[in-house]
Amino acid sequence: MQAATFRSALTTAAVVLGFFAFVALLSWGEYANWKAQVVRVETSLTQTAEAITQHADDTIEMSWLSLASLISEIRDEQHHPEMPAKIETAIAFQMKASPTLDTLSYIDATGQMVATSADDPPAKMNYADREYFRLHKSSPFRLPVLGKPIKSRLSHQWVLPISQRVVLPDGSFGGVVVSTIRVNHFIHVFRNFGVSSDRSFLLLRGDGIVMARGPMEETLLGSNISAHELFAHHLKVRTVGAYDYQSPVDGKVRIGGFYQSGRTGIVVLAAASEREVFLEWTGTAKARWFYAAVLLVVTILAAVHWRHQLKLRRESEAQLAAREAEFRLLAESSSDVIARFDEAGIREYVSPSSTQILGIEPQRLIGKSVFAGMAEDAELTVRSAAERLQDGSTQEKFIIKHTKPDGEEVWLETALSKLPSREKAVATRVVAITRDVTQHKKKQDELDALANTDELTKLANRRFFNTRFGEMMQRARRNRTPLSLLMIDADRFKQFNDTYGHAAGDECLRQIGAVVSNCVKRPGDIVARYGGEELAVLLADTDIQGAWAVAERIRLQVRGLALAHEGNPPAGHVTVSVGLATLPPEAPADVTTHALFSEADAALYRAKNAGRNQVVCGEQSYLKPNSGAAS
Repeated sequence: MQAATFRSALTTAAVVLGFFAFVALLSWGEYANWKAQVVRVETSLTQTAEAITQHADDTIEMSWLSLASLISEIRDEQHHPEMPAKIETAIAFQMKASPTLDTLSYIDATGQMVATSADDPPAKMNYADREYFRLHKSSPFRLPVLGKPIKSRLSHQWVLPISQRVVLPDGSFGGVVVSTIRVNHFIHVFRNFGVSSDRSFLLLRGDGIVMARGPMEETLLGSNISAHELFAHHLKVRTVGAYDYQSPVDGKVRIGGFYQSGRTGIVVLAAASEREVFLEWTGTAKARWFYAAVLLVVTILAAVHWRHQLKLRRESEAQLAAREAEFRLLAESSSDVIARFDEAGIREYVSPSSTQILGIEPQRLIGKSVFAGMAEDAELTVRSAAERLQDGSTQEKFIIKHTKPDGEEVWLETALSKLPSREKAVATRVVAITRDVTQHKKKQDELDALANTDELTKLANRRFFNTRFGEMMQRARRNRTPLSLLMIDADRFKQFNDTYGHAAGDECLRQIGAVVSNCVKRPGDIVARYGGEELAVLLADTDIQGAWAVAERIRLQVRGLALAHEGNPPAGHVTVSVGLATLPPEAPADVTTHALFSEADAALYRAKNAGRNQVVCGEQSYLKPNSGAAS
């Protein structure tokens, strides 16, 4: 009787301890779930900020192209008696090519509107008081400038002005070209992400000026928040991340994800209310809490019947042996390679399908290390996954290249799963399931190639060029080798299209692209269609003399095509102008891709102004102090 009482007391104590242990485990698990929810929200917000930033970059850069084309038209038609009409035609063309623009206008040196895309513009209204006009009139800066948000006098909407100084052929100030983008455009983009009503975003210039806020808050537009902790602390150490803050607009504590563009300096902060996130989390947690309560009751009942559990354990051991037999049966009938190995990576079992997929019989693999005969890069991938399993991960997946004994190369996807073990003394074992994904890998590579190729010329596209530009710039700095950039533009290409039609223009661009590709054959060099009739070439480990030789060869071979172009005097056939800029090995570490690009682009304009059909080198102003080149 006393023994029974003692056993009952032990059972009661075990139930109580189990209850508190379960509550503690549940609390820890829910806390971990909450932290995981916050991390997921931060990741989602950061990705949203990055996507909006990339859209803003693309929108702004498209505006730059429109401004550049409009300036070129203004310079070409400066003394034509019907210049305003021709400018309006060019504006209409650019507006069709850039649907994100609200308006595109040309204002002369006195501040009078010459031409605009706006419907029914106010008559005789002077724009000399606008901040962007005063800036360009007083400053020789020739690149586009993103101004503060303003209330448009044309559309009466809040817009972001992007303006550029017009420099006439004689070097004098010829006015300003300005494009505008509605602030509401970016708010609509943010809403397209399907965000809840309590989420917000800020679109900021690199100096802290608020460009857009969603939901719209007009009082914030144009204000400077550079003293905010986002600029004062976070952006000084990283360009992407997340942090918590209290909103100065509504006083709510928010979780914010930010991203700063390396192309335009634009910053986007996407945010969600912490209370909203918490309510969403509790809504999903209630079901877990209910099931946890049910599980707790079941656990207590199971503890009361602990003797019965001992019997179930013996039955479980018998079932485990049966499952081992089932595992082998399933593995041997699977088309995938199923293998089991110990914590040292020694194979204990390999299914027969290894003969077909790996080209090796299972008997030759059992008892050997999974790293034996593996290529160096593949071994690094597998060892990294194994280390993560040892550090606590339960599942890992990776893709590696495998060479069969007959020389055939295949791509294999392997999923590693750590087998649970109830006994601490039992060594950890891992099951690996391997399948042949060679065809899938080839299709994925083909899709990647299509995404990075210009459809017309079959050259690399602008996105691929921008990505490789940054990589090649970093490599040149690291290896202390020169890097050269060529900007190539077909002379008077608009007149070519107007004379011979766009189909002939497309064929002309294809032939020019083929010439450039033929002149640039090294595997490490890049030839891309940058936009319209403009091509860009990156020449790795090439100094200014070597780049000049390549540029001159391109120019001569394009001229040698002898494609008729009666609108391109005095040549009478298709020619190109080339701007060249070189980053020498001794260049400072703070020289950016934007600075090198601007130098080559400026050289291209000088080539155009000097009569076209020639190669002009940059003046390397990005190497001089206070040059103003910055990303």
